[in-house]
Amino acid sequence: MLQILETFLGRLNAYLHRRGIERAIALNLRGEVRRHGLTDLRIVNHLEVDWRARGIHPWDHELIPPSGRGAVFVTQALADTEAAISRLFASLPDLDVITLKVFDHASDEVIMSGSVLRSSIAARNEMLSVGMRLINLGIMFHSDGSLFEAVGGTSLRPDFRN
Repeated sequence: MLQILETFLGRLNAYLHRRGIERAIALNLRGEVRRHGLTDLRIVNHLEVDWRARGIHPWDHELIPPSGRGAVFVTQALADTEAAISRLFASLPDLDVITLKVFDHASDEVIMSGSVLRSSIAARNEMLSVGMRLINLGIMFHSDGSLFEAVGGTSLRPDFRN
């Protein structure tokens, strides 16, 4: 029952959001007599988000030999990115596209970037590895499994630093 209510409220929220946009571009609401206004052809809600990947936990850092820490970081960063994308789409039902950049926790270089469409989330193949699922969603990264290479050569914006 709760699932049905959440679905209904999500659809109602999406309808109200779209209706608000349509009313904003309707010229006849300015007191004009004419009935025609701007016609919406396409409405896309786009979110741009950047974050710094978290380093491996200090407890894990002590337990994992130095040669294996890179692989743990790569695995964790990929899983965190997939989880963040899923949670953003789940919590923002009006959202259509997420453009993201993930920065390395130590070097502040971009290690993952891309744009994800809501429609591609539904087409995800759970049989694939996390890395392949992210690539299919539109996320670009370069990794040999034990470290990331910078993508795009873009470094962290100064206002993003702590």
